[in-house]
Amino acid sequence: MVYLLIENNTLVGICDYEPNIGDDNIQIVEYSGDIPKENIIYINGKICNSDDYVFINEKYVKRTKAVSDLINTNIEAKNYLSDTDWLVIRHRDQLDLKLQTSLTEDQYHDLLNKRQAARERVVEYGG
Repeated sequence: MVYLLIENNTLVGICDYEPNIGDDNIQIVEYSGDIPKENIIYINGKICNSDDYVFINEKYVKRTKAVSDLINTNIEAKNYLSDTDWLVIRHRDQLDLKLQTSLTEDQYHDLLNKRQAARERVVEYGG
């Protein structure tokens, strides 16, 4: 059994022993379920498993296929942008140095369009 310390509907601590909190404004909830202590979160007055949720925009959201797909899309798009930064930098440097560019103008514009499409796929969220 563990004891959850709840203050203002927020989980502020978990104890393996019954805490003595005095007159503090903390609610103690006894829990003896099957969620491992390190996975316990408290959402809207319910004890939940953090494996079933993802933290987005400073709140927990139920992990669904749609949410997982969104996260994966964000990761892929951000990785593409990161992986192609050097191509843009090299092209701009070559132009500034009046060197022949490694990319043709069409290849460069195609790259910029793909990067913009990747940016548009990214949904900003907390974390």
